[in-house]
Amino acid sequence: MIKPVKHRNVADQVYEQLRDMIYRGEIEAGGRLLSERDLSQLFKVGRPTIRTAVQRLISQGLVESRRGVGVFVLDREQGLDKKPLLQALNCEVYSIADIQEIRMALEAKSAELAAKRATDEDIRLLKAVLERMKKERVEHEISINTDISFHMNIAYASKNVVQIHLMKSFYEVQNYAMSYSYTNLLESLHIDQLIDAQHEEIFEAIVNHDPIRARQAMEDHIGTVLEICIQHGV
Repeated sequence: MIKPVKHRNVADQVYEQLRDMIYRGEIEAGGRLLSERDLSQLFKVGRPTIRTAVQRLISQGLVESRRGVGVFVLDREQGLDKKPLLQALNCEVYSIADIQEIRMALEAKSAELAAKRATDEDIRLLKAVLERMKKERVEHEISINTDISFHMNIAYASKNVVQIHLMKSFYEVQNYAMSYSYTNLLESLHIDQLIDAQHEEIFEAIVNHDPIRARQAMEDHIGTVLEICIQHGV
């Protein structure tokens, strides 16, 4: 949802809103941004401001400009040279289980804070992602990007800026690692219904503003994933 910009650096505000829409999954990978003119009208700012904001998205590896076509959101595997944490870990040996252990601590707190602080808009966005997951499941087209959108929406609902940025960096690493082996493993185990039920439990706890239940539900969810990783050596 586009918000009116306030009287601070306007280009920064436009950049932040577009960036957050990408991380939330409101603009999906492969999707095209509105034209410079349309964005200018939406944000009620000049086109040079839009140009500056979009250029920053490009520099962050979130979008790319295609001459004569438009600006498109990149997959998370693309633009890795813009991700310093990924660059550092590229030279290290680590497992997906290592990632899940850190994920347990980060996401349990994220869910707890979201249950305390989520607004009606946060809940609406979470529900929309859950519905998209169900639709993709029926069509056998479930996307890791949709799963990440669900968890990132929880991070945004936490209202903790540090938490949000940690989660963004974390998912850059997780998505890079998981894209190759982990996703295929989950599909082969046929635990879709269990994962969906766990997502629903987390969502319900946040809707009911029950932080203890939300934290436990997230720990159960990540615990399931961690156990699978350990059992299968990934």
